[in-house]
Amino acid sequence: MNPIIDLLNQRSSCRSYDSKPIPDDVMTSLLEATCSSPSGGGFQNLSIIKVTDKEKLVALQKICRNQPFISKAPVSMVFCIDFRRYMKVKEIEPFPFKEHQNFMNFWMAIIDTAIMAHTFCIAAESHDLKTVYIGNIIHEFEQAAKLLELPKFVLPSIMVVAGYPKSPITPKKKYPIDLLVHENTYQDPSPETVYSAYQAHNDSWKMSAKDTFVNKIYETAKSYHGEAYAEKCKTYIEEKGVISPYQYWFGCYYLDAGFMQLDDYIRFMRSQGFDWV
Repeated sequence: MNPIIDLLNQRSSCRSYDSKPIPDDVMTSLLEATCSSPSGGGFQNLSIIKVTDKEKLVALQKICRNQPFISKAPVSMVFCIDFRRYMKVKEIEPFPFKEHQNFMNFWMAIIDTAIMAHTFCIAAESHDLKTVYIGNIIHEFEQAAKLLELPKFVLPSIMVVAGYPKSPITPKKKYPIDLLVHENTYQDPSPETVYSAYQAHNDSWKMSAKDTFVNKIYETAKSYHGEAYAEKCKTYIEEKGVISPYQYWFGCYYLDAGFMQLDDYIRFMRSQGFDWV
């Protein structure tokens, strides 16, 4: 038995937390491990905003689809892309610099924040804590930046909620290794193979075809792909009598309306000093 492998296999997202605070020594241990995570070039172009203030947690909850567990958990960790430290050094030591004008560096910084965030999650598991990723933080870049007082050259990337679970968490099913791992080159599976794995992956999903959701899926499909495709979606659902995970998530939940759009992201990134856009 390998305790690290066991920890990785047992990690699961948690959306129900006890209000019990995380002890200072435990948080110090988590942060020491998190801040030792690898980064591109070793530059560590990132920062963490550790949010424990109740009012700010409530505000983060409102920004992130109003998910109530965000304000109930003791802490939310907002992992940020941070090129500001470059600028601080540059005020004293001159060096050629245009990293903030290069998309590759921005992309690498996103990867670095994800690595650091997952390091935090695994470290949390080792202390019997649970976590959940909140990607919604980037849907409202500007609101989050204002709330957290992020200066120029700093952007929110991903958020992790952490705390003690109210009850034991059972890991969810994942896709099988042979679907996710390709040997040397991409092995393109057939639609039937993928769909079979998708059904097995979601075998516990049960959602009846209620008119409210069917109509929402119809309207979303119509706005994305036109009326003919919307009719195809509706007919398929009515024949099956159920709504599938993808039909619900992409037709009812993960929608563009109400969130920042491409022009908003471009404007905000430029205002934060990221000129590659």
